[in-house]
Amino acid sequence: GAAGFFIVEDPAGYLPEAYMQMPEQLWFISTHNLAALQQMADQAKTSTLRNAATIAEANGLPTNPLLVNGILGPTVDLPSNTWHRVRIVYASIEQSLQLTAQSSGGACAMGLLAKDGIYLQEIPRDISVIYLYPGARVDVAMSCSCTSYPCNIVVKSAPTGGGGGGGGGAGVGAGSSETATQPRRFSL
Repeated sequence: GAAGFFIVEDPAGYLPEAYMQMPEQLWFISTHNLAALQQMADQAKTSTLRNAATIAEANGLPTNPLLVNGILGPTVDLPSNTWHRVRIVYASIEQSLQLTAQSSGGACAMGLLAKDGIYLQEIPRDISVIYLYPGARVDVAMSCSCTSYPCNIVVKSAPTGGGGGGGGGAGVGAGSSETATQPRRFSL
């Protein structure tokens, strides 16, 4: 099936001006358990995805990839010392994630603005981890600063296993060689 963003813009004056003026980043994060998809394809007797995990393994690719906007391991250039509104949709069937920003030569601050399209009563709420469960939507204010250039900020995710509020299932890495503690990365 198809998945993506549907954004309803805030009415003028609804949020403080600082939040309305933040540059936006849209991150559609999805995980794909190729071993489970391959097993389903075998059971359905269809050729679509029948060899997905086998082909990925043969090519040294992950069998449980995390994609951001459809890209494996993307890099995004963001100006230092600028607050960005990051809108995240997490599409997964059985896996939850915890995102953290880790830096070499810099630091990041994050503040939670909204969950599932509903603003918190007081924004932002300072956070160090973004918790995502299947179907989650969050808006986060994020600013990273570099003490020396170039610096690299890595948003790192660690799968937390199955369940997480929906789907249940065998959890991360079921039927594959990956484990629930294997980190995934994409760089800012």
